[in-house]
Amino acid sequence: MSPHRLVERPLQWTEGGEGYPVAVSSRVRLARNLSGLPFPCRASEEVLDGTVRQILEAPGEALAGGETIVVDAADSLSRRLLVERRLISPAFAAGGRGRVVVVDPLGVVSLMINEEDHLRVQVVLGGLRLGEASRLALAVHEALAASLNFAFDERLGFLTACPTNVGTGMRASVMIHIPALELLGQVGALLREANRLGLTVRGTYGEGTEAQGALYQISNQVTLGLAEEELAEKVGAVTRRIAEEEFRARRTLADNRGAELEDRAWRAWGLLRYGRSLSFKEALAHLSFIHMAGALSVVPPLTAPEWNGLVLAVQPAHLEARSGGDLSPAERDRARGDLIRSRLARKI
Repeated sequence: MSPHRLVERPLQWTEGGEGYPVAVSSRVRLARNLSGLPFPCRASEEVLDGTVRQILEAPGEALAGGETIVVDAADSLSRRLLVERRLISPAFAAGGRGRVVVVDPLGVVSLMINEEDHLRVQVVLGGLRLGEASRLALAVHEALAASLNFAFDERLGFLTACPTNVGTGMRASVMIHIPALELLGQVGALLREANRLGLTVRGTYGEGTEAQGALYQISNQVTLGLAEEELAEKVGAVTRRIAEEEFRARRTLADNRGAELEDRAWRAWGLLRYGRSLSFKEALAHLSFIHMAGALSVVPPLTAPEWNGLVLAVQPAHLEARSGGDLSPAERDRARGDLIRSRLARKI
């Protein structure tokens, strides 16, 4: 698939949903391995290729109408787009024998073959919809399990390459936007509380990355000992508590630092509306702030599709895909400024 086609494909999660604007999106991943075969890190090229054939030949609606992409056959820009669109992981984008991804027409379901495990079933939906995402992921699993024999132990559950995924093999995560908590210096307490409850908070692009634009991922740490529905509910319950704290922090800012909030919001709006060159980090920081200020009726509000679409479109690979070629860092910054100016011009 060409970068131009890929960047124009819809992504359902950008439409938002319950819990918005704090809960941006919900993601559920299921790790599965084929019984009797070594994990991908120990598998021969023959085994990796055979794994691809078995999974792609499995019947089921999960593969119907989907686009199959061989990572090693995709160019660098397409791989980066898949990462930015949250359809594959950065590690998977590095490529390797037998790495294939199948993406459904709406970008809701993606199947990663031969990443850390033989198969990763991923579902991403807008807003706080972990229960729905979990049910959909499990339905895809059941359809594939009708013809694939997944490695399973009666005592331990599903067997995975990483011990922390043994059990349900499920990771449930929510992308949250918490600029007020960040501004008030309360994110550290959030991290400690999440860890105490058996959850983890990561940066914008997952493990090992920093948070940008006050976007964090909250997810379960272990998958053993709780059913899939319980894991989803646990992460969802903590997310709802964080959302309440974020809204409380926003009210505190509005009540106690209203003049400062208004000044900073309009400065950010002015820079985005009229700036000619913006780095990705700078753009994301200002977009984050005006999104919060818009929810407080300080500046014109951005809807879920507008804000999510902007955050997606200002990323480096998206800018290059829409420009039709490689861009230098300076050219990307100018293209980013042009894009944001044109989008915000419609709001006033």
